[in-house]
Amino acid sequence: MSYLVTIIAFIIVFGVLVTVHEYGHMFFAKRAGIMCPEFAIGMGPKILSFRKNETLYTIRLLPVGGYVRMAGDGLEEPPVQPGMHVKIKLNKNDEITHIILDDHHKFQQIEAIEVKKCDFKEGLFIEGITAYDEERHHFNIADKAFFVENGSLVQIAPKHRQFTYKKPYQKFLALIAGPLFNFLLTLVLFIGLAYYQGTPTNGIADVAKDSPAEKAGLHSGDKIVKVGDYKVTDQKSLRSATDKIKENATHVTVKRDGKEKTFKITPKKETEQLTKTKKETHYRLGIQAETEHTAFKPILEGFERTIIAGKLIFTAIVSLIASIFTGHFSFDMLNGPVGIYHQVDSVVKTGIFNLINFTALLSVNLGLMNLLPIPALDGGRILFVIYEAIFRKPLNKKAETVMLAIGAVFVLIIMILVTWNDIQRYFL
Repeated sequence: MSYLVTIIAFIIVFGVLVTVHEYGHMFFAKRAGIMCPEFAIGMGPKILSFRKNETLYTIRLLPVGGYVRMAGDGLEEPPVQPGMHVKIKLNKNDEITHIILDDHHKFQQIEAIEVKKCDFKEGLFIEGITAYDEERHHFNIADKAFFVENGSLVQIAPKHRQFTYKKPYQKFLALIAGPLFNFLLTLVLFIGLAYYQGTPTNGIADVAKDSPAEKAGLHSGDKIVKVGDYKVTDQKSLRSATDKIKENATHVTVKRDGKEKTFKITPKKETEQLTKTKKETHYRLGIQAETEHTAFKPILEGFERTIIAGKLIFTAIVSLIASIFTGHFSFDMLNGPVGIYHQVDSVVKTGIFNLINFTALLSVNLGLMNLLPIPALDGGRILFVIYEAIFRKPLNKKAETVMLAIGAVFVLIIMILVTWNDIQRYFL
């Protein structure tokens, strides 16, 4: 039963993260007028699919990411290549309205053609030898034209609907929107948790057994107003004060039954493993803070926690990159889908709120990792757009295609190595 719960939790976490990320791309792409032929969650063979307007929505087998296919983004391969035999339907202007790739159709007055040359991005034409006269002809593709395959119509994007021909700022927004939506998801989750759980105050809800607070005589219901010379108004200022005091004995002033009392206390040192490469040391009194429910504090709490999470993940990524050059890099520092599944299995046992918190951290991680300047990732493609904006011309198409291919192969190899390493760590 626990395995089933973990699987369901993993599917939900993975699905939410990838859907939000890819929806961000599609949202801004469509606002810019870019055609999006496919919105995919997962990779590999299709499990489920449905079409709405011009976009095919698919769920694919392998939980290793997702994508939004934008027309003319340099990553798509047209289904028609020179040497193929296809059928075409023409309008009254001898422009192609349908390119028929199978026999499952009911079109009449169609022409068979052997394709010799074609361009579906810039020139938008097919040139080939027609069966009826065995002569070579040039046919332009109509502004509204379709590939017909397996009974489905897939629209061919005209130039004004392609990513390539949009302005740099429109391309930039379409690319950065994925990470941006991940950051927004983190913010929403943290705000939601703060509204439900309340925001911590300087009041004491509970005191841990054998903690410095218990030994000093503090108990639930007390409100801490001063630590040493530092004034305390909330949980944040309390943490700051104890971190400054460290393990030195100090006086803590609390309000109890309307009166102030002072106790001598020595904070306890605690080291927390934040990431595989980063530890953080704090000094605690051993109390659980009271919470309060207000209208606006949860919003501020959400923003604060999002910024803290962003700094934490960013620092971990920088440390990871630095470890490559210092010789301390290990694949144990990375987690693929298998590693994330293992983490979900651990977190889900501690409760739904910890799982939501974990999802928020993963969302920040996904957003920042996608901003790395690797050509196959959003960050690398954003660099191409910045180049175009600065030099007033796009990067050479052949060079861009080669770099995208190299980047994709690099990411694929890393994913395979990380996944195999995770399998060895957790299951072998």
